Amino acid sequence: MSSLTLHHHPLSVCSMKVRLALEEKGLDWSSNVIDIVREQEQLEPWYVKLNPNGVIPTLECHDAETKVVTNSASIIRFIAALPEGNSLLPTNKSDIQLMDKLIDLADEVDLQILSYARHPSMEKSEKILDARINKSLLLAEQNPELKNNYLACAARSEKSKTFRVDVKHIKDIEQSAVESLSFAEKQMNGNTFLLGDIYSLADVIWTVVLSRLDLLGYTDWIDGNDFPLLASYYQRAQDRKSFTLAQIQNEWWDK
Repeated sequence: MSSLTLHHHPLSVCSMKVRLALEEKGLDWSSNVIDIVREQEQLEPWYVKLNPNGVIPTLECHDAETKVVTNSASIIRFIAALPEGNSLLPTNKSDIQLMDKLIDLADEVDLQILSYARHPSMEKSEKILDARINKSLLLAEQNPELKNNYLACAARSEKSKTFRVDVKHIKDIEQSAVESLSFAEKQMNGNTFLLGDIYSLADVIWTVVLSRLDLLGYTDWIDGNDFPLLASYYQRAQDRKSFTLAQIQNEWWDK
């Protein structure tokens, strides 16, 4: 049996997706918390060599050889495909295609920019991004073999600083999110979960998306005014044991 190590952070929304997949799958895994707020440990050279984008989460699967998987959508699909544990995948082709579409729609919601835009303290979130940029540029000079990686990390954080105060960009993200939510709402008609009566990988990612939108104060979307079926679904998801075990948190850091 494979052993799994997850590099993650408790309040990272992408880390939550992977932790929830691991808990729903019923797998044992080892935790390595990466401080992405104060120390910016995701930028340390050892980690950038593991994950060239310098982001979390990263999953290491240790078997005869070690496989490294990055990008939360790829990681949860990798977890679901493991032979051990509970099934998170439908069995027929049409449901598999629908599951993939639901995962892609959820993954396209830019929760990172929305989180920066609606952070309760713009000053503190600005400091996080500035620290990330400064450390990236410093390490780019100190580690020439990783310079391009670090410059890309700095550029990504600069982009986040720009987009989080761009009203039109935020509105575009929100409109895209509404379209994704509308599709998911239709899927809930007559269903307990997105694909029927079984909690699948699509439910894993949508549980976390709804949780983060809840945190961000999109009340009309979450409380049943705009999407009543998804509101009931979200309550059922929160009642699952895995929701607590995976630390699907609705608390801001350093308010």
